[in-house]
Amino acid sequence: MGKQLKKATSVFSIKKVTIKGTEKKFENKVLNNDIGKEYIIVIAPQKYQHGSGLLKNARNYWKNDAGANGKFMFVLQGLRRVKLNQEFNFNWTILMYTYGYTESQITKTKEAFQKLAPECNFVKIASYQEAINYINTKNKDKATDDKKLREKCLVERVFIYCHGFVGKLAMGLTNRSSGDEKLDWDEKVASKLHKNAFSNSAKLYSFSCKTGLGNLEIEKENNIKKQVYDGEEYSGQSSPTTMIPMSHAVYKTITLPLLGEKSLAQKLANNTGAMVHAYCSRSDYEDTLNTPDELDFMEYYEAGDGKKPARVNERYKYLLNKKNRKPEDVKRYDTLQKIDKKRILIDGGRFDFDGARYPVKGGTTPVGVPNDMKTYIKK
Repeated sequence: MGKQLKKATSVFSIKKVTIKGTEKKFENKVLNNDIGKEYIIVIAPQKYQHGSGLLKNARNYWKNDAGANGKFMFVLQGLRRVKLNQEFNFNWTILMYTYGYTESQITKTKEAFQKLAPECNFVKIASYQEAINYINTKNKDKATDDKKLREKCLVERVFIYCHGFVGKLAMGLTNRSSGDEKLDWDEKVASKLHKNAFSNSAKLYSFSCKTGLGNLEIEKENNIKKQVYDGEEYSGQSSPTTMIPMSHAVYKTITLPLLGEKSLAQKLANNTGAMVHAYCSRSDYEDTLNTPDELDFMEYYEAGDGKKPARVNERYKYLLNKKNRKPEDVKRYDTLQKIDKKRILIDGGRFDFDGARYPVKGGTTPVGVPNDMKTYIKK
């Protein structure tokens, strides 16, 4: 065999470039094929109130805002996405639903995104139609791309951060709050997306619950397993009145199919031509600011100074006595405190300009459903 030649590589520092008639300036931009493509992040409202015991006041349950640590979970995950890709200087657009956020919260969100990506486009939206319009035409107010702006800058990536059910990107948790029908994405909304708005290498990531799941029965049962009737089994004894052998119903356990081919993820792939990545399970934003273990640790550490912990974790019981603190405990607490002190409260929501500390992960329900992201391609 002949000797293989090493592939030659070059790095260019770009100061200015003209893309289809539009001039853009860069600071040490690394040349790549994505300069003329768009990366879109969709951020949903967050009105859901986390925690147990809240259904005691069921009438007002869905009117409450999320708790302080949960209010910005969609925003912070979007910020994390941009921060992880800062070196590439992608062409970012943020589509933020304004419903449920105060003006101060929206302003700080915009400021945070533009701090990480100064040239990013921040667009406030009030409905699914405005989101679809922007994706199709680069103009939230127009359903038709009369100036062909989208053809000049195709969509390369879409990242969606929201709640979800089987068959629905629940931007507003439909049927639980008035006005949600103009926010949520379902099969009809997905059909409005134009395939010609997306590049040939486009990918769409849904970080909502169950976008990749097509079986409503699994959502209803909250389990992939189900008990089904399997006939009657006779005991061999006779009833004293009828002389008919006594029997009882017999059940067996079956595994319900995921029906990914019927999922919203598959319908999004079919309509856009993009490769879609989505969860069949619930998506879990729990670790956005801190892991439960970090919160447990901090509470028990502070309990050593007299503050009673509200959380329970036997692992850190030794910290109730501050004399038991190890050097690594002190170092860990100091690190977590420095992170926490950088965060600010904006109208009741805890905000971090650095974005989420940890990514979204697959949840544990419905029981038995795979919790890794699945891939869906056009059929």
